[in-house]
Formats: sequence, C-alpha cells, structure tokens
Amino acid sequence: MIEKDYTVFPACAELLLHTMSEGVLGLDKEHRITRVNRATQCMLGWQAAELIGQDVHGFLQPRRRDGSPYPRSESPLNWVDSGGALYYIEDVFWRKDGSLLEAEISAAALEQPDHGTYAIVLMQDISERKENQRALLKAFQDLDALNEGLEKAHSQLLQSEKMASVGQLAAGVAHEINNPIGFINSNLGSLKGQVEGLLAVLSAYESAEQILSGHAELFEAIKQAKSAADLEFLREDIRNLIAESLEGVNRVKKIVDDLKDFSRIDSAEWNYSNPEQGLESTLNIVWNEIKYKAEVVKSYAGLPDIECIASQINQVFMNLLVNAAQAIEDRGTITLRTGYDESNVWVEIEDTGKGIKPEHLNRIFEPFFTTKPVGKGTGLGLSLAYGIVQRHRGNLGVRSELGKGTVFRLTLPRTRVAEIDSSESSGSKES
Repeated sequence: MIEKDYTVFPACAELLLHTMSEGVLGLDKEHRITRVNRATQCMLGWQAAELIGQDVHGFLQPRRRDGSPYPRSESPLNWVDSGGALYYIEDVFWRKDGSLLEAEISAAALEQPDHGTYAIVLMQDISERKENQRALLKAFQDLDALNEGLEKAHSQLLQSEKMASVGQLAAGVAHEINNPIGFINSNLGSLKGQVEGLLAVLSAYESAEQILSGHAELFEAIKQAKSAADLEFLREDIRNLIAESLEGVNRVKKIVDDLKDFSRIDSAEWNYSNPEQGLESTLNIVWNEIKYKAEVVKSYAGLPDIECIASQINQVFMNLLVNAAQAIEDRGTITLRTGYDESNVWVEIEDTGKGIKPEHLNRIFEPFFTTKPVGKGTGLGLSLAYGIVQRHRGNLGVRSELGKGTVFRLTLPRTRVAEIDSSESSGSKES
C-alpha cells in the first residue's frame, strides 16, 4: 500500500509543481500513481484522492477491442523501469467524463527514489494542436479533392470541346461534300440515259449491217471497228460501270447524311429523335473500326422517337461501339438490341470480347480509369457517356463475364420529364 504522506510534496516543491501548466505524475515501480499536481487533475478531471494508488494504465486509452486496460507490455513507460527516459511521446488518456485527452509525455526515472516515487511523468495537453493538425490535414485533403475535381472537369470540358469541334467539322465536311456529290449523281444519271440512247443507236445500225453486205469494203471496216472496240463487252461493261458509280455516289451520300445525323450540330437542343436511326448513323461512322473485327447482328424492336439531345446520345453510341470492337481480340460478334415500354426505351450493345474483370466493373465509369495500354485510351469515354446518360435521367448499366464478353444497356426515358414507374417495367416490349 502507498502511504498517505506520499501525496504531500515538500512545501517549496509542491508550490512549484502546482503552478506548472504541464501535468506531473509520480509513479512507483508498479506504475501506480503516487503524486499528481493540479494541472494533471484539471486535464483528467479527477481529484488527487481518486488518482493516487491507481495503475496509470487504467487511464490510458485501451488498445484492445474488448476495452481491457492498456497492456503494460506495450506501454512506453517500460523504458523508465531500468533507469531510462522518454522524450515527447504522444499518448491518449481517458478523462473522467469519458472523453479522450491527447497528450505529449516525457518520463524519467529518479536517481534517488522519493518516498516510493521511482519515476516522474510530465504531460502536456496537445488536443487542440492535434485537432488543428487534423483540420489542416482535412483542408489539404479537401483542396486536393477540389483540385482533382477541377482537373477532371477541365479534362471533360476539353473532351466535350473536342467532340463539339469534331461535330462542327463533320457538319462542315458533310455540307461541302454534298454539293459535288449532288451534281456527280445528277451527271451520272444523265450519262446513264445518254449512253442507253447511244447503245440504242448502235443497235439500230447493227440491224442495217446486212444491207451493207454488198459493200464489202465498208462492211469490213465496220466489222473491224466493232472488233477493235469489243462492242459486245462495252455494251455490258459500260452499264456496269455507270451502275457501280451510281452505287458509290449513293454510299458516299449515305455517309454524308450519317455524318450530319451524328453531329447534329444544327440541333444541339432537346428534340424528338429516333435512337435506332442514331445508332445506325453512328454505326456507319465507326464502321471502319468494326468491319475487320466483328460481324454486327441487329435485333431492333422499332423504337419510337424520344425527347433527347441526339448528338449526345450518338456520342454514347460511338463510345460503346468502339469499346465493343476494341474488346474483341481476333474476330467476334457485336449484337445490337432495342426494346421499349410505356416510359422508357433501351439499347443493348453486346460483344463477344475478353470481358471485364469483376474488380474493375465498379470503376469503369470513373474518369481517367482505363484498362487499355498507355496511349490507347484516356479513361474519359465511358465517364463522359455516363454523364450524358445521367443528364438525360437515364441509366447506363453493364454486365460482363471474363473471357465471354460484355453487355452495356442504355435506358432512356421517352420524354424529357418522364417519371419512371417500376410497376410499368413488366410490360416492356423486347425484340
């Protein structure tokens, strides 16, 4: 037992200790408290009589989940048992009201034990300093998050501006190409009629060849001219050449129309548009990315027009189609499906590619996240697509099986302010 008179300091020392702003604890060999000053009492909220004789570890924050006392084997105060010393070690104490006191402690063994006191511990309340440090750290973290958000927003803005520029360029190119395509198509149509007329004249002349049989020299000259020109081949080939030229012009015209539909630079506002038509236009625009990688299978339900910003929805289609093609390593299939109900329309783009790892599924819509090699992707495509769908109050979902493929499902409301009622989902029409 610790004797009562151990709590009484010599008058001079006691006066000094009780005027100190730092807390002072005296400990015996068993780390029981032998002496305290007023600062310690104020910090911990206990009176001296409540502290004297108590194991100091009972006032240290438990390290164990069961709330048992601070394990003495882990106590930094063990250093002073063999005459050592501690300087500016941070630790946490329990206050009487159950709150925590963050303190900086120093401890040293006494060369000459004083009435059972073998070590002196100095403690300074650093709760305010630690709180300020935490506040400063949080401020830095918030600033870092803000900077990261600004960087993402800046990158997305650049990407959006890039897409807008591409759209303007596409619309401009389409307009410029349309003029020559128009007169080439018109000229080829006229040429086709004129050639047919010439061929008809040739046929009429051929019917008179028998009459010229009595004029041997003239008949032979005509025969040699027909042979040199290979007239029979010309009749067939010239028709084929004109037909192929007209088909080529029509294909170019279709590409131009798809470019204009894809960019929709003249209607970057909410209008009624058909998603299947937009999907077809976008498919033609990115066909060069797909034709060497996959066969495209279409299963359309005949979607109604929906209220949307068509150029933005086309951009979503473009990202999903290009990703589907890039996911296929050799040769595969891309399947396009559509369906609708009273409130929504949906479009599925499925590929038979390598699939997405399960741990990546929850991150694929994050800005800058990409599984593509360096230089092959910015990590912004799906993020921008997701943002567009969110602004349309739709949903962009994904399911994937590693090694078998991936399905992206885009769901959009049929009208801009449509409220989605889960009870209506059972009546969807699917192809």
